[in-house]
Amino acid sequence: MQSLSPTFLVCGLLLIGLTGFTKAESATLNEKKVHQIMQILQIPGAAIGIVKNGKVITARGFGVKKIGSKEPIDSNSIFKIASNTKAFTAAALAILVDEGKISWDGKVQRYLTDFKLHDPWVSEQFNLIDLLTHRSGLGLGAGDLMLWPEPSSFTRQEVLHNLRYLKPTGEFRADYAYDNLLYIVAGEIIPAVTDNSWETFVEQRIMQPLGMTHCFAGNVSAQRQADIATPHGIVNGKLQTIIRPIAPDKPSVSGPAGGIQCSLNDMLTWVKVQLNQGKTAAGKSLFSETQHRMMWTPQTIMPVSWRSKRFDNTHLSAYGLGWRINDMDGYLQVHHSGSLAGMYSFVSLFPELDLGFVVLTNQQSSAARSALMYTAMKPYLGDTSSDWLAKFSPPPKNHSATKPSGTTDNADNSRPDNTIASINNTDFNAYIGTYDDPWLGHFIIEQTPHSSPDNKSAGLQIHSSRVEKLVGTLYLQNSKDNLLIRWHDRSLEADAIIHLKRDNQGIVIGMTLAPESKDIDFSYDFQDLDFTKLTSPKTPAH
Repeated sequence: MQSLSPTFLVCGLLLIGLTGFTKAESATLNEKKVHQIMQILQIPGAAIGIVKNGKVITARGFGVKKIGSKEPIDSNSIFKIASNTKAFTAAALAILVDEGKISWDGKVQRYLTDFKLHDPWVSEQFNLIDLLTHRSGLGLGAGDLMLWPEPSSFTRQEVLHNLRYLKPTGEFRADYAYDNLLYIVAGEIIPAVTDNSWETFVEQRIMQPLGMTHCFAGNVSAQRQADIATPHGIVNGKLQTIIRPIAPDKPSVSGPAGGIQCSLNDMLTWVKVQLNQGKTAAGKSLFSETQHRMMWTPQTIMPVSWRSKRFDNTHLSAYGLGWRINDMDGYLQVHHSGSLAGMYSFVSLFPELDLGFVVLTNQQSSAARSALMYTAMKPYLGDTSSDWLAKFSPPPKNHSATKPSGTTDNADNSRPDNTIASINNTDFNAYIGTYDDPWLGHFIIEQTPHSSPDNKSAGLQIHSSRVEKLVGTLYLQNSKDNLLIRWHDRSLEADAIIHLKRDNQGIVIGMTLAPESKDIDFSYDFQDLDFTKLTSPKTPAH
């Protein structure tokens, strides 16, 4: 089947805009519904803003920065905006295109000589647009384990180098698959041509000219630390804080893909510039109208979900440069979401209506993020009656489906009868050793600390040498070659299955991993790992 061209898609979106509503209903934010959503879905704090005709008409904080604290969220509270960072990275490159320092169709290897993908021909053809449009041929979230869970010990140069080890699962420039690593590569274009880091360039060339004093590409300044909201999540059925210690003297490896921290007020300033085609309130151009159109031009066709068809009457969807583009209720919508441990964000723009929305939350609930955005947004599109909390509320989780038999929610290190302790000593010791993956490095399987080597009390754990949060206890599954990793940090919600590989003599020579559940976030791309066993320590003395 022949795919739709970007030009066709643009025409289709414009046609939909012309034949849809011609005037948005005036509306106000239903704060009662906001409070209800936050209460039911356990959201400690949220910030919601609306821009119409170049003016901020709503900028409200709700709830608190941290559970157990009375510090309220306000419009200057600072949130991680996660993948809404991507539009800033695209804009930074657009500024450099305006200045003639790079071109969108310039080959990546022209700027970064170490850039190589698995396929040499694709590596040579890859241009800057390809970096930003999720059409590389790599699988969904490929390589994201180098970034998350934070903190990561990888550098951006290592991410760039390790791309060559990731095998494609789709066709170059044909198949859409969301990708974070290539935005990190895009960020590395900036120091290659300016001698400034991505952080410095974004702050000096975008945030400072716009007066975004509560927005940071690097570390939050000392004077703004008190404004930072704390991340939260539901862990073992209870709302808890989620802390990921970040080294203050080391740039976040994920920065250009999802590292910006920003307040609602500053995000609304960003929205106004976007709706004003790159011009500031003073009429100065941050980036040209040509580059603005380029960033909002569809590049990669995206599938339309059943939910978008049902809730939004969406017909066409695509990805531009740092933005998703589709039709909603007869209007052109330009938008993006952001998801990081403990903080979710959503930006939605309707250029035909000169209308924009921002939702920031300090809890990792996609249901709450969507319900809050739709509660703010849909009345302006003519829907004043839908219950978005009911529409987006997730079904009850079957917690037993993700727990090994005999465990409880808090039994991360317990060893029920069906775990490793039930296997004979020969197999027990065959598992122990160091396993190497070409891009994620070493995983070590070792005897659980403080356990004895006899069958009755021995246990095994696994840990990554590069990602400190990936430490877990091993449990026997349906055979001696299939093991469940139950991560000690239960906020990850990403348990994995190990499948051991053996040679003709039955000796363990490696392992592969897979997500334990289809509901696990795609950034835990365990399926892309392929470990070779390097060492096998001697059998412990009895």
